[in-house]
Amino acid sequence: MMIDVPFVKAHGLGNDYLIVESAVVPEGAVDLARAMCDRTTGIGGDGLILLSSGDTAGARFRIFNADGSEAELCGNGLRCAAVFLTGCSEGSTTVESAVGRHGADVTRGPRGEWQVAMDLVAAQVEQDVSMVVDDANYTLRVVRVGNPHAVLLVEAPPAEGLLGQLAAACEGHERFVDGVNVHIAWPRGNAGLSMVSWERGVGPVQACATGAAAAVAAIGTAHRCDVGMPGGSLAIEAPAGDTAIRMCGPAVIICEGVYHYIGEQP
Repeated sequence: MMIDVPFVKAHGLGNDYLIVESAVVPEGAVDLARAMCDRTTGIGGDGLILLSSGDTAGARFRIFNADGSEAELCGNGLRCAAVFLTGCSEGSTTVESAVGRHGADVTRGPRGEWQVAMDLVAAQVEQDVSMVVDDANYTLRVVRVGNPHAVLLVEAPPAEGLLGQLAAACEGHERFVDGVNVHIAWPRGNAGLSMVSWERGVGPVQACATGAAAAVAAIGTAHRCDVGMPGGSLAIEAPAGDTAIRMCGPAVIICEGVYHYIGEQP
């Protein structure tokens, strides 16, 4: 059978998502995410966002990676959802994810783009993980920002291919039975970071907002930091203690349309 699925496509720093109202989604969001996110036979995207009315929040938020796996949280996706929920206008909203409620303030940036200041959750720094890749020893900081991250802190840009090697090593590691997002971060200027990311269920991405938050938390001393990624920069405020990390960055609505989903026959 074929089902028409209205969608909006948006991106945050090149991390692109398809936003769909939960009410129109047939059973089997896993298959729908795989189909819609396919960059050859679908619309193309890093993930599928499902939005529905929240019990006490503006909307409930679920995020499925391109491979169909469901994630706990997605920072760039949250900002895209916030712009969608405000009707592409300035204002405030609240989004409820699997790990908490996230307040968002949407404003116009200096070039007319949407800027979203939004709460994530408090970071939880866990025990480091050591591993060997090509006879070299690496120690990764493990940080949970609603979802799991493994961060390698280095002093200079990494060798090409190291990110993929670390991601492959983490995939088979006993600490990460549910997968993990992998990042390499290094200093940029006096108070900034540069970072590259490999998202579980997706692969290399242009940006990862919760990963940027995890990298700042992994340093342990910075309270505010601009994190530069291939897709652009994100401002991260990471207070000490149990206070939620706050991010500020752009979100862009790209287009909208209807996807003709050919589901499984009943």
